[in-house]
Amino acid sequence: MKYPVISNLIKEQRKIKGMTLNELEKVAGVTASYLSQVENGNKIPSKKVLFSIAYFLDDRSNVKNNYQGKLITEYAAIKELNKNELWNDFQRFQRFHSNLIREMENSMNESIDTVNKNKFRIKKGALKAEPIAEPYFDLKWLLTQKDYEVFYGSDYNINSGEESELDKVFYPRLRDEDKKIIHGIIEAYISNRYEKRNKGGD
Repeated sequence: MKYPVISNLIKEQRKIKGMTLNELEKVAGVTASYLSQVENGNKIPSKKVLFSIAYFLDDRSNVKNNYQGKLITEYAAIKELNKNELWNDFQRFQRFHSNLIREMENSMNESIDTVNKNKFRIKKGALKAEPIAEPYFDLKWLLTQKDYEVFYGSDYNINSGEESELDKVFYPRLRDEDKKIIHGIIEAYISNRYEKRNKGGD
C-alpha cells in the first residue's frame, strides 16, 4: 500500500456517507475500478478527482471530522505542493460546484412549478411544451383568478346597459358571476366524468 492515509480517509468517509463505489463513480468522473485502486492505496488520484471526492463525500453534519482538511494536507505532502495554495484551489472548486448545483436545483424547481401549475402551452398534436408566465390555458385557473379580465369572443354584447366605461369598450368581458356559474358547470361535468387525482400519492 503506497498511500495508506489517503486510502483510509476516503474509504472511511465513503462508508460514513453510505455511498458505494458505483455511486461515487457517478460524481467523481472516474470508474469504480479506479476508485477501488485509490481506496486500496495503490493509486493516487489526480487533483481534479481528489477535489471531487473531497467535495461529494464531505459530511457537513460533522464539522469536527475535518475530512477535507486532512485529505488536502496529505495530498499536498505526497505531491510536494503548497498546502495553502492547494486548499485555495479546492475552495474555488467547491464554490463553483455549489453554485452549479444551486442553479440546477433552482431550474428544476422552476420546471416543477411550471408543470404543476400548467404554466405552458402546447399546440394540438405537438409534443413540445412552451413555458409561459401564467397558466392561461388552464381553464380552472382562468375562471377563478382575480387579476385578469376574461372574454368570450365578440359575438355577444354581454355587458349591455352597464355604466362602466370599461364595459362600453370591452363588451364581451365576462362578469364575475358569469365566470362563477361557468366554472361551476364545468366542475360538475368534470367531477361526474373523471376520477379525482390523489395528489398525496403523486
